[in-house]
Amino acid sequence: MELNLSLPRLAILIACLGLFWLSGGFDLPGVADAAYHSPQRVSRAWLYCILMFCGGAVSVSIIDHHVGNIDRSSLRFLYILLGVLLMGGSYLWLRVLREAIA
Repeated sequence: MELNLSLPRLAILIACLGLFWLSGGFDLPGVADAAYHSPQRVSRAWLYCILMFCGGAVSVSIIDHHVGNIDRSSLRFLYILLGVLLMGGSYLWLRVLREAIA
């Protein structure tokens, strides 16, 4: 596994993180004082959502993985698929978290 920090891949990473920011992913959901949920658990779940999305964005954009010595093949498609699943899952988890708190 290696990191490819070319300009187009960094642009994809910045675009993914920018879209997450525009959708409100980096805003901590507020918990009322008399709410059923504890603020510490909500902030921990929110942090896990952010880490999951950022890991998926890095997997989609800047990770390369080649296997084999003679006939090298790339596993980039699997990293893109994993990254899209991570980003989609964290976005849905964040939406469910916001609905449960509201």
